[in-house]
Amino acid sequence: MLFRQCLEARKTSLGETHPDTLITINYLSLVLYNQDKCAEAEKLLRECVEKTEKVLGKDHPDTLNAKKGLEILQEELNSVRMFG
Repeated sequence: MLFRQCLEARKTSLGETHPDTLITINYLSLVLYNQDKCAEAEKLLRECVEKTEKVLGKDHPDTLNAKKGLEILQEELNSVRMFG
């Protein structure tokens, strides 16, 4: 998958916590969510939120965007668990 390759390249060249790397993690999680790989998407979004908060702060737009994505994903997962 192209996003995975991009993420690995960014981790190698920019580092694990560079803002561009974190944005790529966020985008990859959206792709995974759209492929119904919700558990993997949730794991990546949690990582993204944690690292983005540390690097950019909890009120930065990228942090807020990642948090919102995680909230939406968790609501979706809860609905699936609740209603099968």
